[in-house]
Amino acid sequence: MSEIITQKKALDLSQINAVLFDFDGTLMDTYDLISASWRHTVGALAGRRVSDDEIRLTLGEMLEDSMRRLLPGVETGRAMDLFRGYQRGIFLDRIRLFDGAEEVLRALREAGYRTALVTSRLKGSTERGLEHFGMTGLFDAVLTASDTDVFKPDPTPINMILERLGSDPGEAVYVGDAKQDIEAGLAAGVFTVLVDWSLALPPEERAGCPEPDAVIEDLREILKLLGV
Repeated sequence: MSEIITQKKALDLSQINAVLFDFDGTLMDTYDLISASWRHTVGALAGRRVSDDEIRLTLGEMLEDSMRRLLPGVETGRAMDLFRGYQRGIFLDRIRLFDGAEEVLRALREAGYRTALVTSRLKGSTERGLEHFGMTGLFDAVLTASDTDVFKPDPTPINMILERLGSDPGEAVYVGDAKQDIEAGLAAGVFTVLVDWSLALPPEERAGCPEPDAVIEDLREILKLLGV
């Protein structure tokens, strides 16, 4: 197992009864989808090729904020409509589950843990992705950007899902791939895990960022972490 526990919290996770996951970059590999959508949108509206570094900086960020930064001279609503419309057309061809995602969710549920999804993706595309991979029934609760006006790194989405699950912060783990996930999880007081394959927060950029409680190299390490 990778860097697994920091000294900020005790190793005893026996009180955990809920495991929360981010969607993009954590359970679902959507980078090809996001990259293609940015290249189409910026090319069409600004007549230029958006760089890989520019695209990577949008990961974990609200789409509206990214649009304002990358397309400052374009009406944001128009740009978002073009981005989302193009993305809908290629969605199912450009997404895949990360290794171990379904296995981990099924094992957690069989072991009696509550599972939930906390994502800044809109409800429609989130549900479409889950349905495509037959994962709709693997979550006790799902919270998307369509369900709240307050987004990560604010802890409100995590607090909302904990209320739905009937769990306290000290009883939950949150797994994500972006700085916003770490900040939200730590602010909510849950045990916060970063996935090591993160494109949103690669190792060379983690210095100076909030330190997660654990870093994992494979989703199946969640099971080892909890003794499942």
